[in-house]
Amino acid sequence: MKIVLTGVISGLADGEHKAFEQAQISLGRDPSECDIVFTNDRFPMVSRRHAAITLEADGWYLSDQNSTYGTFLNGQRITRIRLEAGNVCQLGTNGPSVGIFSLEDPSVPSTASIPAHVQASSGTGAEIRFPNSPHRSALPIAQAEITFGRDPASTVSFAATDAMVSRNHAAVVRRGDSFFVEDRGSFNGTFLNEQRITAATPLTHGDRIRFGTGGPVAEFFAPAIHSSFENSLANERIAHLTQNASDFQHFVNDGKTMVARLGQPPGSVKANDADPQLLMSASFGDKHELKIGRAPDSDIRLDGLDISAKHARLRLSGGQISIEDLGSTNGVYVNGVPITSAPLSPNDNVQIGPFSIKIDAAGTVGVFDTRARMRIDAMHLSQTVRTKGGKAELLNDISLTVLPNEFVGVIGPSGSGKTSLMNALSGVARPNTGTVAVNGRDLYREYASLKNSIGLVPQDDIIHRELTVYRTLLFVAKLRLSRDVSRKEIDRTINEVLDVTGLLSRRDVRVSDLSGGQRKRVSVAVELITRPSILFLDEPTSGLDPQTEFSMMELFRQIAASGRTVILTTHAAETVRMFDKVAILLQGRLVYFGTPDGASKAFGVNDFRELFDRFESNENGSAGSAAEAYRQAYLASPDFRKYVAEPQSQPAGSESSRRVRRTRLGIFGSIRQWATLSRRYFEVLLRDKLNLALLIVEAPIVALLTLAAVNPTGPRDFIYFMLSIVAIWFGTSIAAREIASERPIYKRERMVNLGILPYVASKFTVLGILVAFQCVLLFLPLKIADAVAPGTMPGEFFGIPQFWAVILSAAVGLAIGLFISATVRTSQMAATLVPLVLIPQILLSGIFGVPNNVSRPLSLAVPAAWSFDTMKRFSTLATLEPEGATPGDATAGRGLYKQVEEENDAILEKARRDLDEYQSKTETKLKKYDDDRTAGLSPPRPVLDEMPAVPNAKKIPDDLSPYVTFLHPWMNEVLNQLVLMLMFSVLAIATLIVLRIKDIR
Repeated sequence: MKIVLTGVISGLADGEHKAFEQAQISLGRDPSECDIVFTNDRFPMVSRRHAAITLEADGWYLSDQNSTYGTFLNGQRITRIRLEAGNVCQLGTNGPSVGIFSLEDPSVPSTASIPAHVQASSGTGAEIRFPNSPHRSALPIAQAEITFGRDPASTVSFAATDAMVSRNHAAVVRRGDSFFVEDRGSFNGTFLNEQRITAATPLTHGDRIRFGTGGPVAEFFAPAIHSSFENSLANERIAHLTQNASDFQHFVNDGKTMVARLGQPPGSVKANDADPQLLMSASFGDKHELKIGRAPDSDIRLDGLDISAKHARLRLSGGQISIEDLGSTNGVYVNGVPITSAPLSPNDNVQIGPFSIKIDAAGTVGVFDTRARMRIDAMHLSQTVRTKGGKAELLNDISLTVLPNEFVGVIGPSGSGKTSLMNALSGVARPNTGTVAVNGRDLYREYASLKNSIGLVPQDDIIHRELTVYRTLLFVAKLRLSRDVSRKEIDRTINEVLDVTGLLSRRDVRVSDLSGGQRKRVSVAVELITRPSILFLDEPTSGLDPQTEFSMMELFRQIAASGRTVILTTHAAETVRMFDKVAILLQGRLVYFGTPDGASKAFGVNDFRELFDRFESNENGSAGSAAEAYRQAYLASPDFRKYVAEPQSQPAGSESSRRVRRTRLGIFGSIRQWATLSRRYFEVLLRDKLNLALLIVEAPIVALLTLAAVNPTGPRDFIYFMLSIVAIWFGTSIAAREIASERPIYKRERMVNLGILPYVASKFTVLGILVAFQCVLLFLPLKIADAVAPGTMPGEFFGIPQFWAVILSAAVGLAIGLFISATVRTSQMAATLVPLVLIPQILLSGIFGVPNNVSRPLSLAVPAAWSFDTMKRFSTLATLEPEGATPGDATAGRGLYKQVEEENDAILEKARRDLDEYQSKTETKLKKYDDDRTAGLSPPRPVLDEMPAVPNAKKIPDDLSPYVTFLHPWMNEVLNQLVLMLMFSVLAIATLIVLRIKDIR
């Protein structure tokens, strides 16, 4: 059979024709695969493999190969259509045209050539056929619904080995004479004519339904059913029905689909094609706005639970199109910049989750799906760090390209730079020089808009071991998915992820009770909740036995096959051949990147263990020179040209980018995160019953020990000192390790969408409740003792102000602990610092008496001093020392010691006066007696008055319990509370600042 084409074809002049006699003719920019090639500089709208003209049993057909800008026939956009002479095919908007000058149709096959099982059902109406499974008979659609999945109860049940198919994957639904296909929340998505569907989609004769990327195919056979939109994109059919059929909402399925690799089936694009998939095109028509979101009534409906129901809207006003964020959870980005509202031009790229939206000069809106199309280009990455001996080179000018859906291993001996390269590729750490581009977009500058497409499983567990597997994933889903996602949708997603990772039977088991391999599967499941397009794993099989390691690698291969790019580091040689490609590092240098077989040939080894042994033998002084020699040999090899140089000579289209800020959660987003984090943290604490019991028991024990140690006749300082210092101790000790102990979890969640303020607030909330309960158990026994034996712990208003001071002191201690935890690197370091913080509280609190010299100003910086003084002031007790005594107390503002001293001085002074008066009177009488005798008189002997008694001096009472030693003269009740509140605020803000600084670094 022959077809003759004319138009923009290389080597043809205007008006000339070219005949083709092969059964398939490919059109695109890739000269290695296309028969008709268009240059990138002249026709940038043409994809690498844009369209194909194929000869089939009943004629010639034109089919779009998931091109970026679409294929048009006679001005109408198509996915697949039969050709006739005179047709004009156009590649992309304003792209080149190819005319059908003439064609020869094949003869129509006879009835005998049709399989018997098809003939038997041809008269029964619509049926489902399985073109790739000859053993399956055609299934007439006799009932209202036909279900597909691995569940044996499905109408069409697939084998357990069909990993791409979910248990309850999809359904074909009949209503009257119309048929629809809908996804049932499958993990790998449902595709109609290789276009992923986002909602129930009408079927027409000849439609092909694929269950998961690379999964089995079913064909809808119904010759009597044709429609005006049979050649349109799947999602354009949805838009058409949404606008024209009021009863269509009955069929809309709330289940959402996942990332998929659109590259396996015949007639579809190659798996490594990084061009995004066109989902649909739309125009405003007579509307002034187009709604975008997950809701069924959206004009542009996007699936994915990270998309809000009402996410954004496009507005047309005065010929200008603008986009507005409608308060979505995960934001809207224009050219990588988060916006609330922004005008758009044809050069702008709008990113909503994994979807890209572009507008052409005519105002047509194109919606593209970048899932399963994520390509990574690393270019000239170098990283050096300072060491005691100078500088250490972690990465040395590394360039490589990872194509979509590849399973890539980063291997090499310890210290070769595997983790450093992983951190650079995933955006965790930016190298000193070089760039990483994801589909041509700068990863470091546009990380905020790309982060939802990246999953990262670090070497450390990123899960709370106290929770069950289900509860772990539930909290992750609430944190990362759109806030308007229903619990039913979340549960369906969790069950799908558990099914994929092989954890469905361990759903309600605590993570701490799982094996090492199962815990690592949970970490992988955490990342799959958001269904990323790229998954990074750092040493995921480290410490596992060989059988478990192999099982984990099989899981990662399955994830890659489901339409994701998977990159992992490993030092295990036994499983290297499971990778599609390997990046071999030595001394920070890329010494090979290509297939495992290519690596074996390049290094002349049969076993990668032999290669690792060779590398380790070079560690004795010659490693650097050997690594450089290997690197230079690779740079000169054909594999370097094939896998690095050539792919990077035509990278995915780069878009302008600039450094952007993080998206802001907003008030409601922050409150939602705070509530979720608080609930998760509270649940984690409740599940550690032994630790919780110890925390609860220690408070009354300390109270009872305090009562046992206090001197019943001594001043009350000790009991108030214990209240203040123990409250601060409770807060500091319980919080000092909290942030440090879960740093891997914090760092990963922070990379996604975790807000610092909600995170720290959740710590204060949950720990505050626990510490407040401890304070109740500490204060209550002491107050009961005071009721039984008045004077044990006096306090005004039943001790309520003192209890408030205890709570305030504990809050400051909590802030101290969280500040320590945010500052240090490890929980062990935090535990070491706690005594260094608490000892000054004891020494400078005032328990040892009135502070003097340098301790006096230093005590003002110690929370315990302010807390201790507050407790004593609310006791209404008088002081022993004059320091801080108040005029209205029992000592009249002098302090007991001064009062006794002054009263004794007054007694002595009065006695002195009485003695002087007595002496004076006595001397007067005696002098008169002497004078009378001298005058010759015989006076009677004078009678002297009784000598005045000298009163006893006043003593310090033995019972000093109605007193405290002193009050600080620079403090008072109101000021003390304000200072403690200020200390709490300063420490809390300092904690936020420290965490933010660590983000920047």
